[in-house]
Amino acid sequence: MRKISLLCIFVIIILISACSSAIQEQPVNVDDAVQAGVEATLTKEAWLSGVESARKTAIAVEAQSPASDGEDSTHTNAPSETPTPTLAPTLQPVTEHHLIPGEPKARADSFLLDYNSIDSAPERVTYGDQFKNNIFERPFTSEIMDYRGEIDIIRVNLKTSETWFYFDIYLAVDLPENGEMNYGLELDLDENGRGDYLIESELPLSKKWSVKGVKVYTDLNQDVGGESPLFSDDLDASLNGYEVLIFDEGDGDDPDLAWVRRHPDQSNIIQIAFKYDLIGLNGYMWSAWADDGLKAPDYFDYSDRFTAESAGNPYPGSPLYPIKGLELVDSTCRSYYGFTPTGKEPGLCPR
Repeated sequence: MRKISLLCIFVIIILISACSSAIQEQPVNVDDAVQAGVEATLTKEAWLSGVESARKTAIAVEAQSPASDGEDSTHTNAPSETPTPTLAPTLQPVTEHHLIPGEPKARADSFLLDYNSIDSAPERVTYGDQFKNNIFERPFTSEIMDYRGEIDIIRVNLKTSETWFYFDIYLAVDLPENGEMNYGLELDLDENGRGDYLIESELPLSKKWSVKGVKVYTDLNQDVGGESPLFSDDLDASLNGYEVLIFDEGDGDDPDLAWVRRHPDQSNIIQIAFKYDLIGLNGYMWSAWADDGLKAPDYFDYSDRFTAESAGNPYPGSPLYPIKGLELVDSTCRSYYGFTPTGKEPGLCPR
């Protein structure tokens, strides 16, 4: 429970638990087959060797009835255009900064690995996408499947200090000199799969810490993820995702809340730092995002905004290939910090 000052009124957020969708006993399509094949590990070699036979079986099943997936048949319409977030910010203008992040320590306190699509990119395919679980491996353009390595996350490190959480987001290739992509972090404070905060940054141009392009959103009405957070639900136009902007390039109650920079020594790393004050000292789950497609905080979770058919599929041989409406996005599974997971937390990375 945390207090957020908006419109000079303290709103108490009661974090509620959400029930996860039941997991099917037998994979019936490519996404489910791959999910079953990768539960043991996140290493690239194991992914490739462990999913190939399941993938072939699943493709054969899908080929017999490509439009008969019962779970997706309830989805009727995909978003027709990029949405405009409905935000209600009442932000105090920044006056001056009092606290700036320093240099994070060398050792990571938590980390995760994400699938690297660079090796299969010449074939315009990948194997790490889990659409139904809101874990996307789609660093490709729609239809043509051109690879964009600067939005292909391969690793993220979390490091702590007395004041800051630091995140190093590793990309498959060096950051470009300029671009319109966003990089971000999603925080789940009560480990129920429903994100509570989204920290997003535009591509930083400097190796010095800056608040330029950094925004922090929250979800006051607790509808991120719909009925089943992190699992694909029926389309619901009433959902508004992260609907409240609480920090905008320094404007907000705390002008020092969140920062970004390019790593001073490694050209494929973007660094994001935010203060403990945002979420307190309790444990939480976290994931990382790279997005040059929708870039729509009010559309979270993305898997609730598309049918499998309208989103497309990056797997070779799938009846839904290639990627269509949901393009140029990469998100990770969730790691944890400050608590010991039971293993049943929605979105938890395989261990």
